Amino acid sequence: MSSSSHDSPAPRMKSLRRRLVLGLALATCLLWAVVGWWRVGVLQGELEAMLDERLVASARMVASIVHQFQPAPVPAPSPDEAALQQQLHSVIARDGVACEVSLVRSEVEVLPIARTGDAPAHSTLGAPGFGTITKGGKTWRTYVLQDGELRVATSDRLDLRAQLARSAMRSLMLTFAVALAGVWLLVWLLVTRCLRPLAQLQHELRQRQPQATEPVRAGQDVRELAPLVASLNALLARARSAIEHERRWTADAAHELRTPLTAIKTQVQVAQMALATPGRDAIAHEALGAALQGIAHMHGTLEQLLQLARVEGAATPEGAHATPAAAIAQALERAVQQSRQRAQHERGSAPAVDVRCQPPAHDAAWQRGHIAVPAALLASAIGDLLDNALRHHAGDGPVECTLALLPGAGGDAPGCAEITLRDHGPGLTEEECVLATQRFWRKGATSSTGSGLGLTIARRIAESGGGTLQLAPTHPGLIARLRWPLQPAG
Repeated sequence: MSSSSHDSPAPRMKSLRRRLVLGLALATCLLWAVVGWWRVGVLQGELEAMLDERLVASARMVASIVHQFQPAPVPAPSPDEAALQQQLHSVIARDGVACEVSLVRSEVEVLPIARTGDAPAHSTLGAPGFGTITKGGKTWRTYVLQDGELRVATSDRLDLRAQLARSAMRSLMLTFAVALAGVWLLVWLLVTRCLRPLAQLQHELRQRQPQATEPVRAGQDVRELAPLVASLNALLARARSAIEHERRWTADAAHELRTPLTAIKTQVQVAQMALATPGRDAIAHEALGAALQGIAHMHGTLEQLLQLARVEGAATPEGAHATPAAAIAQALERAVQQSRQRAQHERGSAPAVDVRCQPPAHDAAWQRGHIAVPAALLASAIGDLLDNALRHHAGDGPVECTLALLPGAGGDAPGCAEITLRDHGPGLTEEECVLATQRFWRKGATSSTGSGLGLTIARRIAESGGGTLQLAPTHPGLIARLRWPLQPAG
């Protein structure tokens, strides 16, 4: 099966600019649609009112003209009807308004005076005021003005009104469309301009070399990007610190391993020369024994380096297993036994270790609590401190090792588990206590047989469970305190 079958599809890229523009465009479209719908309704009402006012104004104008041509009502139409008809056409009909002028003698006698050609017949007109009639299959909007015996009726076709309204709507919609297109263009340009700091940040990051850890400058003056740039710079600072840390670690490890390797090489060469010379077997055996000690020292250093790498490389070392408080004493006894065996093997003798456990067995907090460190790592940390204490212990007295329960700050606080070790050796000063937990630091490194990693490993194991390692000078010797907060079970 080809490897391409296992390739997952590339994630689809999302454009922030496109999403912003589309979001703003949809928002403006929705807003403008609501405003346009409301405005169309208002415009239609205003147009209807304006056209009705035109009918009223036309009727009043015609009544005024009729009174000029015919000051008083007569039983029959005036002989100036032709002039009146011409005046009506020139004033009223040219505006698209049909008009009829008549005299009302009674409810059944209506005498027409003048009318435009397309005006509805007087017989179809209703009472004074506005009305709607149908003539020739077309609907008309009418207005009848009653001035004494004079009746003036003006009207216009509703289909022409609708055509005028549609024309006004088209003009309005065209204006809205042009304005909306301009708004979209401005939104695109403004979004592009506002996102320019992002483009600058992208350009700066793209131009950076893989090994570059300098702070990022683009976007620091933009309020929305400043937190992102600050987090990125903090990440780069941690990466720079980690790289420098690993470089120092590699250099120190290489230096520490070079010394025993050089000694092994020298002792092997001495053994080879001794074996080549008759009668010098004792020298060869001594050189091979020294080489074997160098190999053991280098093996121990490598084991501690691997253990330190495992502790520092895992967020939760050796899993999330915790050690019950009641089992701490067992880990302490096991660490004491193993450290004494190592001291006996390395130096032929081991000082006594006085182990005391102060927490009472019936203490409820001690029985229910636990510390967030696996038992194996707990024994390793105690063992590293004991190895250091046994290596530098002096005098006939024992190395003192105490397990105690420290009360919490509050009444219900579970407290802390503390392991205290004291030797009676030369000890350290306060400044040396600060340096002692650093990698490969040794007091009198040229004569010390240790690797300078034991205290560092113990500190890292303590910190991995939320605890601390404290070194304090005393007279005589040194006091080391491992402390972890007790956590309630479940």
